[in-house]
Amino acid sequence: MSLERSERERSSGIRVAQRFVPRWAVVALLLLSWGLGLTSLVQKSATMDEQNHIARGAAYLGTGDPRLSVEHPPLVNVLSALPAHLLLDLHLPLDQWWEAGEWYHFADNFLWQANQRADLIVFLARLPVMGLGLLLVSLIFRWGRDLFGPWGGTLAAAFCALDPNILAHQRLSTTDLGGTFFAVLAAYAFWCLSRRLTPGRLVVAGLALGLAFAAKLSALIFGPILALSFLLAGLAEREERVRRLSGRAAMAAVAVVFSLFVVWASYLFRLEPVEGLRWPVPAPPYIRGIRAVLNLAGGGRPGYLLGETSTEGWWYYFPVALAVKTPLPTLLGLILATVALARRPRSGDVFVAVPPLLFFSALTTARLNLGYRHLLPVLPFFALHIGRLAEPSVCWFRRRDPARLAALLLTAWLGVGTLVLYPHFLAFFNTIGGGPENGWQVLVDSNIDWGQDLIGLRRWMEQEGVDCVRLGWFGSAPPEAYGVRHELLPGLPHGYELWRDPPVDLDQPEPGVYAISVTNLVGAVLPDPALYSWFLGCEPDARIGYSIFIYRVEEGR
Repeated sequence: MSLERSERERSSGIRVAQRFVPRWAVVALLLLSWGLGLTSLVQKSATMDEQNHIARGAAYLGTGDPRLSVEHPPLVNVLSALPAHLLLDLHLPLDQWWEAGEWYHFADNFLWQANQRADLIVFLARLPVMGLGLLLVSLIFRWGRDLFGPWGGTLAAAFCALDPNILAHQRLSTTDLGGTFFAVLAAYAFWCLSRRLTPGRLVVAGLALGLAFAAKLSALIFGPILALSFLLAGLAEREERVRRLSGRAAMAAVAVVFSLFVVWASYLFRLEPVEGLRWPVPAPPYIRGIRAVLNLAGGGRPGYLLGETSTEGWWYYFPVALAVKTPLPTLLGLILATVALARRPRSGDVFVAVPPLLFFSALTTARLNLGYRHLLPVLPFFALHIGRLAEPSVCWFRRRDPARLAALLLTAWLGVGTLVLYPHFLAFFNTIGGGPENGWQVLVDSNIDWGQDLIGLRRWMEQEGVDCVRLGWFGSAPPEAYGVRHELLPGLPHGYELWRDPPVDLDQPEPGVYAISVTNLVGAVLPDPALYSWFLGCEPDARIGYSIFIYRVEEGR
């Protein structure tokens, strides 16, 4: 009798552990993610695009006019700018750049000239995106738990929370992480709708899809992708298949229409004419943005890959980026999870597998090769897919399972690799890409060098007793705003015109300390790609956060 009671108590204890331990593990992951993000974001200067996103959101909140929200919808920008809008007395320079809707010059004036404490504005603007990152991890846990059980959800949350690429962008005031969160939220809402077709869930799916559209223009790709996934999930229904599919098609259409209404609402129901169209249209900046992105997707913007520069782009850009910037534990986990999927498929796998595959395929057809950050929406789906490795066929505590043991080892590998890289998450490259030390030979720009290391450069100068550097800078932030004394060399955007007549002979540089961003070093965005070729042939004396190379040029070198 006592033996049976002991067995019951043991079983009860196991059930309690299975229920609560995963939740506490996810809480620990959230705290770790928050800590890594918060303590690292204060060590990084404003990146190339952040000033533009912050200014768009601040201008919309201050005027109610979305004229600057063209290439980027307003939702994430408004969320980012909200803390500074509420806590600080921001001044909006409504000058000729505002009248012309010229967002770049307006943003430069807004952040660095019209307002004081630009560093505080940037800090406050990054916090809401960090919040969206934590919500993303929580969402992946919830979805993974529903699919693969509590430990499956925990494993999925770990691969999401510890991914250095997600950590890098959840601490920046841009739309990349926010667009990712709302796209995954829309996928989850459609999955819930697929499980139970109710009017309430249909409204939620349409709302979530509309929020994704209002967060980032590339999320428009998820419209047809999620509608197709919704229909494919219906094929699993054995009874009345044709009627079910026709009903699902109608529901998908309703959700899309409702989502477009949400987008219109994000522009305060503006109805204005657009160039080339005879009649006024809803959300005119959104229409202009679609046109601009389609033009960019056709090529014509400088890109860099594997030592080559091009304005035409490469179809294999994103396959290479995926191979060199996705953590190896994630890639290996995907292989194991795919084997598990082949052995035990289920209807819910449609929403795990189809969206990332089709989204990735769509990106490879575009020539807009702007960086791995555009692949961020596939990473939560990867994490969710890997979560199946912890699916409990039997109790975790009773029997060892090779797949789950592999999952634990991969999680530990991912976590250690991420912690070792702290705080330089943006510069992550796996071993295939040569690691962060050599990743610049494969990809540059936002993949490793986005103007984030001015604070690190200033600290290095203080430690080394360097009063001034000759700076070939890639970034929109003025170096003097971060206390970097410098003589400007050709770069982008600061010093761009200097490439025609550099202030020093870059083929035979005079003695001094030179600090050159790797994007300029390889000539990715300069009219003369070989401008810094002399430095490219030398070993740097120091590296600042993997994005700025230091060269001490001495007499006779």
